[in-house]
Amino acid sequence: MKLRLARLSALIGRTPALELEPLVRGLLIHYFFHVSQKEIVRIDAGSAGAARSVNLLAPVLFKGRGQIVLSPSTVFGWTPSPLSYRCSHVEARFPGAVIRIGERTTINNGASLLAEGAGIVIGNRCLIGTELQVMDTNAHELELGRRQLPDSKTRQVVIGDDVFIGSRVTLLKGCRIGDGCVISAGTVMPPGFEAPPMAIVAGNPARVVGRLAASAAA
Repeated sequence: MKLRLARLSALIGRTPALELEPLVRGLLIHYFFHVSQKEIVRIDAGSAGAARSVNLLAPVLFKGRGQIVLSPSTVFGWTPSPLSYRCSHVEARFPGAVIRIGERTTINNGASLLAEGAGIVIGNRCLIGTELQVMDTNAHELELGRRQLPDSKTRQVVIGDDVFIGSRVTLLKGCRIGDGCVISAGTVMPPGFEAPPMAIVAGNPARVVGRLAASAAA
């Protein structure tokens, strides 16, 4: 084993950095997809003959006993951004839980999506920054004496079409984001928060701080 490691280290040392970097990322992408529960991932191609591959530009782990439904044009990861080696985690944990992501939506590096029941829906043409966190659940009950039990009241999270979400945004169960919204970096949406279409949302806890002009939606 030591000899193999020495040979590998020597090979790495002789490989130009600009060649090695995409090779390492590619290896991580293949590894995490290989150990994923690929049987729960479905590509909603829409028409016969359309591509049915998963577009991964950074590592993603798919887990659970529910279902993850992607468009052929859904993209995970973005290599020019930070954290392109970090693995995103997409989990439909229990049977019946569904995570659905629409057409031409890009989810940047280091995302965490967890659905335990009610599910997560992300619309079309969304642009989502690094380290997104979305949950349809508290992950456990909150009442004292019951906190080791699963959350019995999951609530669906819905993100509309054409939404822009900055880095490090957290969406808790029951949140709804209307079409065309802009969610500022670092925003934390408490359970049940609703953003009307074309709203600008910021803060912890989140609040609507502005509206996009109608011309901006064109």
